[in-house]
Amino acid sequence: MFVAFGVLLFYDETVSEIAKLHKMPRRTDKMPKRVITEISQEQEAMLPGFREKWNSFAISTESIDEEKVKSVIKAAYSVSDFPEPEILFYESPFAAIQEIFAIDDFKGYLGKDIHSKFHKRVVIHLLKIVSYQFGESFFLKLRNQIHFPEFPHYPTENNSQNSYFPYSISSCVDSQLTDDLYTSGVEFCDIVKFTQNFVRTAEWALLGCILDFCISVLNVGYDKKKWQVFQDLIQHCGFIFQFEKVCICCNRPCRLSFDKNNLLHAEREPAIKFRDGYSVYACHGEHYSNK
Repeated sequence: MFVAFGVLLFYDETVSEIAKLHKMPRRTDKMPKRVITEISQEQEAMLPGFREKWNSFAISTESIDEEKVKSVIKAAYSVSDFPEPEILFYESPFAAIQEIFAIDDFKGYLGKDIHSKFHKRVVIHLLKIVSYQFGESFFLKLRNQIHFPEFPHYPTENNSQNSYFPYSISSCVDSQLTDDLYTSGVEFCDIVKFTQNFVRTAEWALLGCILDFCISVLNVGYDKKKWQVFQDLIQHCGFIFQFEKVCICCNRPCRLSFDKNNLLHAEREPAIKFRDGYSVYACHGEHYSNK
């Protein structure tokens, strides 16, 4: 975790990436001159609508449109300077990994893991452009205000606020996959090849909400092509594995269950269930085995 405004901020992937911006090069003459240090009451009043919009993507259990996803993946590879991949579809990540493991020389078939490079070229690139147009620490303050709607917009000892956006889904699926694959005899190094490349694009919804508000309401400068791809990945995809030659796309779960704190949770039944029956169990955000 890291500290800002004298409090512990909620740790997730978005926070981690925003924190990295503090280590990036300082503003240059080529960067936008405008610096945002506050928002008006009218602009602040628009935040609930943006939260609701992006949270609907974060909790969606609607089946993906494979043709739409194909076009989104092709655009994502193109905008990040990778050649168009073969695109495969499965109902669950477990089904995908099982089938890929059955291929001789599956590592050669998939090619290199490109997730990190894509993240840097698209996600971090968007963050850099937008965050440089804000005053010191204000981008983080705005992020907290979106993440935690109630004042003071962060959890305290006397005011334990809940994240507006659900989280822990990817980590619980990752844990379940690791357990099931290891139990079935798969080497741990082979499991990691998939789990370190595993992305549930809807968990970028918080970041999508922040960028959408900054672009649509505050009129900040941005990269149009990469912003469109980033939105489409969140809104239309389920789980993806990005490799150099192949992109594996998995459907959204047909069931997601949360507790009152937006943590993945269900009692005596799966908290996540995929359309092929693959299930994940969780108790207040913590994965557990049902075996």
